[in-house]
Amino acid sequence: MSTTITPTTAASSLLNTLSGTPATTTVGPQANDPQMNEFLQLLTAQLQNQDPTSPTDPTQFVSQLAQFSTVEQLVQSNTKLDTISQTLSGLALGQYSGLINHTVSAAATSITVPTSGTQSQMAFNVTAANLSGVHVQITDASGNPVRSIPVSGSTGAVAFDGLSDSGQPLPAGQYGVSLVGMTSQGTSQSAGTLTTTGTVSGVLQGSNGGWLLQFNDGRTVDASTVTTVS
Repeated sequence: MSTTITPTTAASSLLNTLSGTPATTTVGPQANDPQMNEFLQLLTAQLQNQDPTSPTDPTQFVSQLAQFSTVEQLVQSNTKLDTISQTLSGLALGQYSGLINHTVSAAATSITVPTSGTQSQMAFNVTAANLSGVHVQITDASGNPVRSIPVSGSTGAVAFDGLSDSGQPLPAGQYGVSLVGMTSQGTSQSAGTLTTTGTVSGVLQGSNGGWLLQFNDGRTVDASTVTTVS
């Protein structure tokens, strides 16, 4: 013997009402938001196709709405953060543009080859007195040392001529530069800081989104490492 289940009058009325409801295209401040509309269409489809004699637990709908709302708020937060970041970036550009035609000193962490003129000058400041063999180390893009320039004393100036240790001109490009020395265990360690000075001719944005100051001889420095302005 088979049993036929028929929806109650109230359930049938609800289904008819839902099936005749036009698609939602406006939802408050999220008007015409495709993601919100897709979610509402899915929610409506669930209501239309549920078993009238065993309706879906309403707490599940509440949970889904809460999850969707959380994701939506995260997306909106990311959008607002991007807007704030762009605004701050624009303010930084305006600030750094004011340094054009000024002479600045900044930490030297990279150097451009070929160098302008015959030599590129850097000032060094040794802060680790317990190291031996302190020198300026020039490295290529892979971090391999290509030139070592010994220094003496705790402060002074050093020049780089764009040549390798073998005296050959290095290929054009950006090279890392650092002041290093050797510990008693024979390992290399930072020995202090290097500073470069030049007259700012322009402002550039680096590949990482940070700002670079370009000197009139073509060198660039990280704008955030500027120590003095004159």
